[in-house]
Amino acid sequence: MPSRSGVCLLLPQATVPAQHFDVIHMATNLPLHFQYFFLSSLVLVFAPRLNFQAFLLSNDGTSFRPEISFRMGNVCHTIAGVLLEYETLKVVHIRSKKVGFINRIIQLAVICYVIGYAIIYEKGYQETDQVTSGVTAKLKGVAFTDLPSDPGIGQRIWDAADYHIPPQQTNAFYVMTNMHMTPFQKNSTCAEKPGLKDSDCSTSADCVAGKLVESGDGRMTGNCIPYNATPGGNRMTCEIIAWCPVEDETPNKGRAAVLGEDARNFTVFVKNSIEFKKFGHQERNIGQEVNNITYLQNCTYHPTNDPFCPIFRLEDIFRYADNLGQWSNATTQGAVMAIDIIWNCNLDSWQFECLPKYKFRRVDNPVVQLSPGFNFRYARYYKLQEDGAVVQYRDLTKSYGILFLINVEGQAGKFSPVPLFINLGTGLALLSVATVMCDFITLNLLKKKEIYRDKKYENVDVDDELLPLKLNADESSYNT
Repeated sequence: MPSRSGVCLLLPQATVPAQHFDVIHMATNLPLHFQYFFLSSLVLVFAPRLNFQAFLLSNDGTSFRPEISFRMGNVCHTIAGVLLEYETLKVVHIRSKKVGFINRIIQLAVICYVIGYAIIYEKGYQETDQVTSGVTAKLKGVAFTDLPSDPGIGQRIWDAADYHIPPQQTNAFYVMTNMHMTPFQKNSTCAEKPGLKDSDCSTSADCVAGKLVESGDGRMTGNCIPYNATPGGNRMTCEIIAWCPVEDETPNKGRAAVLGEDARNFTVFVKNSIEFKKFGHQERNIGQEVNNITYLQNCTYHPTNDPFCPIFRLEDIFRYADNLGQWSNATTQGAVMAIDIIWNCNLDSWQFECLPKYKFRRVDNPVVQLSPGFNFRYARYYKLQEDGAVVQYRDLTKSYGILFLINVEGQAGKFSPVPLFINLGTGLALLSVATVMCDFITLNLLKKKEIYRDKKYENVDVDDELLPLKLNADESSYNT
């Protein structure tokens, strides 16, 4: 007997009698390790599907190793049988009240979700578009101050041109309610404020000429002089070149907001124009409901009695934001408030609705201890004649007030068949959840699960010719 290496593929005895084993024989000139790799791969891929058993016969000098042949026609049939297999659904009627009840309940829940929630409540039959917006604000109201001891404020009338700073902002407006003014500043030398880093001194040696005072107001001259604004004038600070006299808020600490009481009745007229580009639809918050000049001159927003009036009292904004008790604190230290204008529009002709809704909230934290509120500085510059020369002066104002941010959001919907069909298709797909759940129950939880499994799954072998494997070697040919 020749001694060669190879791989044997054997059909089990349940398929072919033991005395007639079919052997697939392949004669090849490939190197031995290539034979093992190629034929072993075929065994691993196709043997489980065709009920083959595979083993290797080693040649140890005493045992016979048969020569194997593999007809390529059979390979093609085998591959076709695996790749071109077709699976079809089998309908099995399970007459179980429990399973049937669960199936109908799940189907009903899916239908209610798709039709009731996704399509009707969430308007799943509409195409949507986000709002594009522009906002302007116009302030009105006057205040009166009577502070003769404060030369920057004094006795005067304040109108919107004085407290509305700057006159226009993008989606915002600012109202000054308190201030500290330092008038008649000019470039000269004076004592720096005490309490700053490097500002206090005992002698001139503590003041470095030419050094800028960190977080201060100017540049050191190298001299140490009394700070005259200190009670008694006995505190020494470094002399600086700066806008003098320097700002000092100490005398005004604890003072009530200068415009606080009168600012309660200031009003703001918010004009909001919007567009939904996809639908070519435009709206204003001055619609048919308020399209009357007499009405606008007399209305004031109220969430129940007058919800579409675009004119708001400043104190009411705090009231509707549940922050009315913080009005005094806000006008003294400053605050940041938000006015939300919400447009949720239905543009379907049979159910048209497109009206704004207003909401109010405070954005900043009123209880923080470090740098609370909202403030900034600005200056008004002018020139005066002094000793025959023109000298530039400025009035410095540290402004405290309320910054109102106007946010516009919303969307519009209009009927379109595309989202409707998408939601209906999604609902039909979700109905398969009932089948999956019921299959799981019948195949895993019921007592007769084995019977249901046998009825549900059935293998039909049509192409019997895919197994034409003949043994070319007799069982007696094997020597062990």
